[in-house]
Amino acid sequence: MYARSLLPLALLPLLACASVTPHPAASHVPRWRGDFETGDLSQWSYLLNPRGLSIVDAPVAQGRRAARVEIGERDLWPNGLNRVEVEYKPPRSTVAEGQRSCFSWRFFLPAALSGARHQIGYWESYPSYKQIMSFEVRGQTIAFVTRMPSERVHWTAPGAVTPNVWHQIATCARWSADPAMGTVDVWFDGKQVVSRGPARTLWDNPNFIQIGILRDVPAASEVMFLDDAVEDTDFAPSAPAP
Repeated sequence: MYARSLLPLALLPLLACASVTPHPAASHVPRWRGDFETGDLSQWSYLLNPRGLSIVDAPVAQGRRAARVEIGERDLWPNGLNRVEVEYKPPRSTVAEGQRSCFSWRFFLPAALSGARHQIGYWESYPSYKQIMSFEVRGQTIAFVTRMPSERVHWTAPGAVTPNVWHQIATCARWSADPAMGTVDVWFDGKQVVSRGPARTLWDNPNFIQIGILRDVPAASEVMFLDDAVEDTDFAPSAPAP
C-alpha cells in the first residue's frame, strides 16, 4: 500500500493542496497549477518523450489524479540524454530581472533510483538552454546545485528520498543575471534547507522548469509519480497537516 507523508511542514498556506491533507481554510488560487486533475497533460507547456507519461488514479498526493513517469533506455533526446519530463514555461514577466517567484511539486518513487545521477527537476534558460539550477538524486541521496557563475552544491541529504512516500520540493528564486543579486530558497518536505543561496539565476531570457527524470546514460526502466505542482508569487509557513 502506498504511504503518504504527513509532516509538520512549512508549506504553502496560499495553496490548499500544498499539504497532503488539504487545508480547508486556504482559499488562495495560485497563478498556475499542474495537478493533472484535467485527466491529461494539457496543463503543461511541453512534453519530453511523452510515450513515457501517463495519468493514473493511484498513488496520488492531492486530488484524484497524478502523472506516472516511466523512463527506459529508448527514451533518448537528440543530444543523447535519456529523459522523460514535463515542462512549464511561466509568463516571461514573472521570471524577469528582479522578480521573485516560487515553484513546488511532489514526487513518489515506488523503488529507489539507481546510484547514477538523476536530475528530477531543474530550471533552464530559453532559448540558450543553459541549466540554471537542478535537483539531483543518486539512490536515496538528493542534492541541490546551482550552475552559475560556477557550479555550487548548496545542500545534500543522504537517505532523504525514501521509496513509497510522497516527497515535496519547493523553491523560491530572486531572478537576476547578477550573481550578487540572485538568490534561491529551497524546502524539502516542508523543512527549509537552503536560505538565500547566492547564484546567477538568469542567463539571457526568462527560464522554464522541467520535472521528471533526466539521466546521463540510458539504463534499465525506472518509475516516478508526479503531483501537485504549483507556481506562485510566494510561500509561507502553514499549520501542520493533521
